[in-house]
Amino acid sequence: MRLTDEEKKLLDGGEGYLAQRCMRFLVDYGDAAGAECLVDIDGTVDLHPGVNPCWVPDYRLSQDEIEDAAKRGYRFKTVTFTNKPVPGFIIDGCEGCLTYPSSDPAYRDRRMSQIRPLIEMGAIPTFSCDYYLSGTFWPTAGQHCSWGESSAIPWVNAVLGARANFDGCFQAAFIGKIPKYDLHLDENRVATVKVTMDGELKNDIDYELFGWAASEQLEMRVPALLNVGRPTVSRLVKLNTGLTSGGQVRMYHIPGVTPEASSVEAAFRGNKPSEEIVISREDLRRVYDLVNCASDKDVDFVYLGCPHYNIAEVQNAARLLNGKKLRAELWIMTGPVVYYLAERMGLRRIIERAGGKLMSGTCVGELNGELLPYRVMATDSAKQNYYVTGHLHPREIQIWYGTAEECIDAAVTGQWRGEWKR
Repeated sequence: MRLTDEEKKLLDGGEGYLAQRCMRFLVDYGDAAGAECLVDIDGTVDLHPGVNPCWVPDYRLSQDEIEDAAKRGYRFKTVTFTNKPVPGFIIDGCEGCLTYPSSDPAYRDRRMSQIRPLIEMGAIPTFSCDYYLSGTFWPTAGQHCSWGESSAIPWVNAVLGARANFDGCFQAAFIGKIPKYDLHLDENRVATVKVTMDGELKNDIDYELFGWAASEQLEMRVPALLNVGRPTVSRLVKLNTGLTSGGQVRMYHIPGVTPEASSVEAAFRGNKPSEEIVISREDLRRVYDLVNCASDKDVDFVYLGCPHYNIAEVQNAARLLNGKKLRAELWIMTGPVVYYLAERMGLRRIIERAGGKLMSGTCVGELNGELLPYRVMATDSAKQNYYVTGHLHPREIQIWYGTAEECIDAAVTGQWRGEWKR
């Protein structure tokens, strides 16, 4: 790659050992990706906090190195948010969750102490996979970012119109630069495929099913999505999780929603689509059947909050639970910011009075082997269905998939009564 004099100095060790280590990663990453240069991050960074906040094992920094950096007064160069911790642990509401070691407050405190140096360096402890909803500070259209998390990459690119690949990490935050390739470049953000929904998207999970069905055919291509209405925030999040579960769509255009697509013509920048794909209600049903493969209707565990529930979703769950008593274990997962809002609004009390648990900081999939030996689970997230099935392998668990209303009904009755809505 072409490096500036400043960047060469960093790579040569002129600004210290830690900066040199970080620059070596960025240069090697850029070379592997075919980037011609680095770009300054004028937006934000997201990283998974944990013992090793980098997604490439050979370039990870040790806990001692990060603690030493914090003690020396080093700070991140740009606004940096924390995703959910990896390995996962429960931050709020861990007491009584019946899983070990996350149910032990001492374990939580020990894990939090490992993350403290990142906060001292300037990381903002949102601890959420949808930090982009609770971080209170967004990049604007055209700004360059370094983000992670499957639902977040389409959000930063398609909803905000900022620019990011899937590469949020400590090194990007520390140096304030990232390789300039793929979605940082204008030409790679143009729609090439037209995807039209034949029929109506009726509820939140329809958007997730649509995203999954479309991305199976799109893989990594950039689509223009037509006849999908003007989705709410919750439905955009669902759409994004579907697009990055069935395939790996990181950028799309919804005319009138995506900042770069005031119209269909603007999405394609005058070019003709290379392919036109039509998604029908039958396609949605096929994906529904793919992920909704349980047979036992006796539900003993219900999980909501993948991606983490926003405050409106927690509020809706509390409304559905008010005055009820649960027969199945219910977890509702969110980020700490929303958890505190829910506590102040009295929503946590309503959920707990019904017998459910409101938590923050992780998800069932990231707890891996900690999950109790539940036999039949219900969730409103096709993504979590996919993750849990893989993370628990070879242990088997049956998983039902449906709306939040159907899942809460299952928690109350202990029975799955959801069905496909034509």
